[in-house]
Amino acid sequence: MFDCRLVMPCGRSWPVRLLNIVSGCHFHTGWAKFCLANNIIHDDVLTFTMVDAGIFHVKRYNPRTGCPRLNDLQEEGVYGDSEHSCAPDVETSDDYVPSDTDGGDSSDEEEYVPDPEVLADDGCPTFTVTLDSSNISRSLEIPMAFWRRHIRMISLQDPVYFNINGDSWFIVFDHSATKIWVKRGWRRFKIANNIVVGTRCHFKLIDRIDVQFYVWFDRP
Repeated sequence: MFDCRLVMPCGRSWPVRLLNIVSGCHFHTGWAKFCLANNIIHDDVLTFTMVDAGIFHVKRYNPRTGCPRLNDLQEEGVYGDSEHSCAPDVETSDDYVPSDTDGGDSSDEEEYVPDPEVLADDGCPTFTVTLDSSNISRSLEIPMAFWRRHIRMISLQDPVYFNINGDSWFIVFDHSATKIWVKRGWRRFKIANNIVVGTRCHFKLIDRIDVQFYVWFDRP
């Protein structure tokens, strides 16, 4: 028997006893309480990463989207510590507001062209941005036409998540009448993923309700 601790992405942890029997290792005492507290249900996909002796970081994934469930990433009013990939990036400039005259009107339907191959493949709409020096030094803009076509405008009031290879990044948007841009989280995201001028970023909308994008890159 081993005493372990299961830690969810929000930072909360539960003591659980691990039994080593003939059929293998099994979580025993404390497991039911962990499942009840986190509303673990049939078909949930869980990963357990041992980060220290008896300490397991647990991630739960939505079997439909393959992404972490948002309620595991945050407690009420809490978005993790400053080192967590889902924490708000307080160093992102909150003063930046793109001019409605710079770069045209992002509400223009011509600025968003759906990718028919991706949409036909899995039904998930995708947009692509080739990053320039303004994106690197300032922020990322989301095509207004894409958002209006595929996502409720009220969802701009809620956090959004960018998912890359199982990691989730907490993103806060702001908007004007014609533009949508990343208000918080962009600086940490671009540094951690080594994004530079010329990087082509693909954003696939995998959840339209709890807005989540799967992101991948074509690098210069």
